[in-house]
Amino acid sequence: MRTCRRTLALLLALLLLGSGALAESPWISIRTDEEAEALPTYAPPAVTVTRSPVLDAALSLLEEGNPFLERYNRFTGADIKPPLPYGVPYFWGGQAPSHVFAKAPDYVVQKAWSSSPIWYDEGVTYIYGFDCVGFVSWVWSQAGQQWLGADTLLADRSCHRLSSSTVEQPPFRYLAEQLELGDTLVIRYPGVHVMIYIGTLRMYGYTEQEVPELAPWLDYPLVIHSTTHAQVARRFRELIKSGLQKYKLASMPDGGVAVSLLGLSPEDTPYHAILEKGEQKEYTWYFVLPDGTWLNIFRWQKSIQKYAWIPVKPQ
Repeated sequence: MRTCRRTLALLLALLLLGSGALAESPWISIRTDEEAEALPTYAPPAVTVTRSPVLDAALSLLEEGNPFLERYNRFTGADIKPPLPYGVPYFWGGQAPSHVFAKAPDYVVQKAWSSSPIWYDEGVTYIYGFDCVGFVSWVWSQAGQQWLGADTLLADRSCHRLSSSTVEQPPFRYLAEQLELGDTLVIRYPGVHVMIYIGTLRMYGYTEQEVPELAPWLDYPLVIHSTTHAQVARRFRELIKSGLQKYKLASMPDGGVAVSLLGLSPEDTPYHAILEKGEQKEYTWYFVLPDGTWLNIFRWQKSIQKYAWIPVKPQ
């Protein structure tokens, strides 16, 4: 019994000596709880957006004061100014740059020559802008590239960075590691939509502290496109109400050029808005950035049949 007690005492002494040596070690620092709480929290290394001809052109079609354009200018040293103060509205079949910018910084009012499935009616007057293809083809032309057409790009696997002929969604959290700024996404669902990758929220300086609601998705891909967007539509509604007399003849568009977050579902988003036309409804699911800009989500729909990410310089 006495031997066991001696052994136990010796072990206890060694533990005490060991803890003292550990505390005095020049390699290990023992912090109090108060000191630990005062330490800055870990954040992944910041990777900022870099300048490119594609992003110069694409971001220029946003509205004045847009936070992504402002941060792009600040981080890259660019001085991109939108030619149209409210940005570019959506216009069904809008693919004529000569019309879009003919009176800049004023807008052109134009009758639609065909009807869309939901919003646009043949013969009705709207403020002229780009549809999704018109937007991307103009951006490509400004960057010295030729738009080859959505069907050609989907079919030509030699120029795909990432593609699928199934409905399986791409790995959104890791997609930024596989893409370059300016890559174009083409999807068929069975219609066609196109958009351009511009980076991630983290690359534009957003942090968990600044946008806590968006913290899980700071590294998800951001795309810019001409699309349905309730806040953009309402911006043009105000222009129609209070602008030049010619605008008062125009009907409100259902969106325009905007930045969207890819890979989320409506259940992930805190807000939604509805644009209504008769019995038809169009939804915008969105977050609100600190300056009040809506960051909407682009739903990766189960009905998507094909998608292809096209490198910024397709061959």
